[in-house]
Amino acid sequence: MRNKSEKQPGVSDESLISQAKAAELCGVTRAAIHGLVRRGRLRSLEVEGRDLVYLKEVVVFSREYDKRSARGSAEPGFEGGMARR
Repeated sequence: MRNKSEKQPGVSDESLISQAKAAELCGVTRAAIHGLVRRGRLRSLEVEGRDLVYLKEVVVFSREYDKRSARGSAEPGFEGGMARR
């Protein structure tokens, strides 16, 4: 773990968001985002005791998921589909 004043090399504050914010942006539950992290679909980084995800990856996932939802197909590898809010 790093001190507050230390930053991860190559990581800006704008590029990381909370899993709760990611869920809000995607229109899914926090548990769904946690599941994506657990399965390796989204990377997570612990900063000051909080598990954050990369905004860019969340945006890409959200776009892909919206396309699949429009076609009626569920997230591959996500048993029971993605939990929408």
